[in-house]
Amino acid sequence: MNQIANRIAARRIWLKLSQEELAGIAGTTQKQISRFETGKHAPSADMLVALANALDTTTDWLLGLVDAPMRSSNSISDLNDGFSEVLPLRGIETETTRPQGVLRIWLQ
Repeated sequence: MNQIANRIAARRIWLKLSQEELAGIAGTTQKQISRFETGKHAPSADMLVALANALDTTTDWLLGLVDAPMRSSNSISDLNDGFSEVLPLRGIETETTRPQGVLRIWLQ
């Protein structure tokens, strides 16, 4: 089996999903999931994205480009939420403008 096949199977098993459950979430069939996991077929780019989302991981991890299967909290809104909770505790004022995705920090 290739790395993509191994990682799809390993992540599915770790999440305690059946092939049928994963197929339903990713919008494909159980037979196709089996083909991906055995390496008989490679997922298309669109299917790779759907599988990454269904498996709560990244396409980079499925492709073997990174070692950590977990998604990083890198969206602006996630970062803003984290900063807005932590920075006031450290005496740092924040102004978050979510529509523009800008986080401004002023040190006192």
